[in-house]
Amino acid sequence: MTDPLFNAACAAVVRPSGQRGGVLRLVTSADVDSLDPARTYYVWSWLLQRTMQRTVMAFAASPGPAGLRVVPDLAVAPGSTPDGGLTWHYTLRRGVRFEDGTPVTAHQVKYAVERVFAQDVLPGGPTYLIGLLDDPADPYPGPYRDARPGRPGLRAVETPDPYTLVFRLRRPFADFDYLMAQPTSAPVPPGADTGAGYERRPLASGPYRIGEYRPGRRLRLVRNPAWDRSTDPVRSALPDEIDVTVGLTPHEVDARVLAGEFDINLEGRGVQLESQRRIAADPALLARSDNPVTNFLQYISIQPQVPPFDDVHCRRAVHYAADRVALLEARGGGVFGGDLAAGLLPPGLPGHRPYDRYPAGPDGRGDLARARAELAAAGLPDGFETVVATQRGKFRVVADVLAHSLARVGIRARVAELDIAGYYRTGLGLPATVRERGLGLAVTDWGPDYPTEYGFLAPLVDGRLIKPGGGNHNFAELDDPRVNALIDAAQSAGTAQERAGLWAEVDRAVMEHAVILPMVYDRTLHVRNPGVTNVYVHPAFGLYDIQAMGVAR
Repeated sequence: MTDPLFNAACAAVVRPSGQRGGVLRLVTSADVDSLDPARTYYVWSWLLQRTMQRTVMAFAASPGPAGLRVVPDLAVAPGSTPDGGLTWHYTLRRGVRFEDGTPVTAHQVKYAVERVFAQDVLPGGPTYLIGLLDDPADPYPGPYRDARPGRPGLRAVETPDPYTLVFRLRRPFADFDYLMAQPTSAPVPPGADTGAGYERRPLASGPYRIGEYRPGRRLRLVRNPAWDRSTDPVRSALPDEIDVTVGLTPHEVDARVLAGEFDINLEGRGVQLESQRRIAADPALLARSDNPVTNFLQYISIQPQVPPFDDVHCRRAVHYAADRVALLEARGGGVFGGDLAAGLLPPGLPGHRPYDRYPAGPDGRGDLARARAELAAAGLPDGFETVVATQRGKFRVVADVLAHSLARVGIRARVAELDIAGYYRTGLGLPATVRERGLGLAVTDWGPDYPTEYGFLAPLVDGRLIKPGGGNHNFAELDDPRVNALIDAAQSAGTAQERAGLWAEVDRAVMEHAVILPMVYDRTLHVRNPGVTNVYVHPAFGLYDIQAMGVAR
């Protein structure tokens, strides 16, 4: 792997060009989780949103460390806060329009934020804004159930004029600009909102609009004639169309990308193991491949609400019995797949402190004696039966390896393959489904919503962010007062060093509960078609930044 072009797109733009026109051909095995900016959470769906929707702030269109910055998008400047992060002011650009020609104003951004509160209708997306803006004494029900006289809306967001936004937070929050870079800040016109049906035809404020959407089969994006390049400092909008083919098997996706039929695989999990071996042996394929560190953690979630995992000893038995080396190999091994995880926070974050609470023996294959001792402490020396949730592709390989390694101590795990598109909204992410189907274990992964410790860890372990209506990411429903208090202390700490130390404490406190079995700090292998231009891996997403890409073939 000495080819100078291998991994070139991780640090620089490959084939820079300003050429416009053509069709960018993307492919994925699964459909988007949602086209509604309030409901989407898949990282590659966010990259599609980036082509269709403007947000108050946005990640810079750059490879390398520069791409981790958030820059003004709809706003003319970053948010200003006169009181240490408690109040945030934004001024919006003039001249930005929706695809129907109507102007984008602060009122529509406020309405978009209000929609996040309608979790009974629009579950699935990030909910940080609810915790920061809601009044516990008078909870805001969202725009569909707001029956108050005059319908004042969410009082914590003010729009003193059409181009000014003022957010009044319940507590100081230094990362607020990052929240304004999430799809939840993309404007929505109240008159166009159809509630749960809005995801079928959201109005575009970015350079592309939906030309055709056949769920599970195809998404075709075409130019938005109302988009004005002079108002958009982020997006290149080079292709005339972006065509996404949906529903092929992971192996079909690999074969057709390698054959040049598609430009990239849009999904974030990279090529399958067989394709990794083929790429490693072919210098021409290796020269157009990239193996970025993603800041994702591959892990097994262990649900205490599903017996017998309500007993911590059963959870700890899983930790000790897991064959870490085999799980790493299932993800692609140490060549392309990543590195064994020691703790939760990935190495790219300052709070990372290597911490192996449950050592897997000298060879990394598991400590079966300790696993059996934990089972005995739980009163289950012969083990027990459970279900491990997964989805097809690499997740399924991991599930099978996990089940095999647990069987060595009598834990009999039946593998249940769930639908990919609904995996987090109506499957693993819906607490009722977890209970009804007895999903005691689950194969999953997680990357930061934005590149800070809070963005990474809070959705997984902060009990105040549990979403019972679907799209939950705190699968274990961990709601530990000490963990929550440490999170708050870290967010209000005065120095970066203090914050990092407190986040390391959060990591250790969560590991004591044994609800997350960290497997791999992730790297994924991706292939780019030689006919695409302006290709780079965006560091905030760990995937190619499709809004920047062009075609020249």
